[in-house]
Amino acid sequence: MQITHIGKENATFQQIFALKNNRNKRLHMGQFFVEGVQNIKNAISNNWHINAFIFSQDKELSQWAKSILHFSDINYALSSELMNKLSDKTDTSEILAIIKMKQEFNFFNTKNPVYVLLDRPSKKGNLGSIIRSCDALNVDFLFYSGHSVDIYDHEVITASMGSFFRVPFGFIESNEDFSSLIYNLKNMYKDFQVVATSLQAEDKIQDCDFTKPTLLLIGNEADGLCKFYKENADKSIIIPIKKDIDSLNVACATSICLYEIQRQRSL
Repeated sequence: MQITHIGKENATFQQIFALKNNRNKRLHMGQFFVEGVQNIKNAISNNWHINAFIFSQDKELSQWAKSILHFSDINYALSSELMNKLSDKTDTSEILAIIKMKQEFNFFNTKNPVYVLLDRPSKKGNLGSIIRSCDALNVDFLFYSGHSVDIYDHEVITASMGSFFRVPFGFIESNEDFSSLIYNLKNMYKDFQVVATSLQAEDKIQDCDFTKPTLLLIGNEADGLCKFYKENADKSIIIPIKKDIDSLNVACATSICLYEIQRQRSL
């Protein structure tokens, strides 16, 4: 097992730090930074490629940490000072990871799928929480589109509590890609429906038949769904709430919608 010791900031450390904080660097290198025991466990159990583990050269690793070191291509042993600089936790994590991005996931793999599309998600915590809800409530694939936060940002991954590595996802680059996706899904699945969430909708969520194959469209936190998605949805729904409340947090709203889908399918 190859271990590279880093006592002071050098080019390698700066590259690791950039992977944590720089979206363009992550995209260029096809790698991303991960912190958290559950995230690392799920990455390993779901066969993500581990480029490197990072740990302190000044502290003894736990038996669990020692047992996973062979999964990586290389390991970096850093000074405590450098580990503190990388970790977001008050008690510095004993082990961090650099993981290779996956190029694509297969989403045509279930008989009665539930898909979610997030339009321009702009808050990292919300995106991570939605990924966690998608995992908990049996979503088969998560799409996201538009000018979005980076799904590989470490704050998104941390907020997902490990679910990031279990939920397949993909980016919709254009309206044409969206139209092509819908065309293919409707040809593949009988009665496939595209359901948009909207504060202007008249139909309540509980009145929509979610036992059919479904793509659920979730809008941006501030602006809702873009016009093109609204126009290409088969129906629009609203979550009924108190009149003096303008709207729900997007992660909460998504979770409510997904729970209703699963409730109907379990009857």
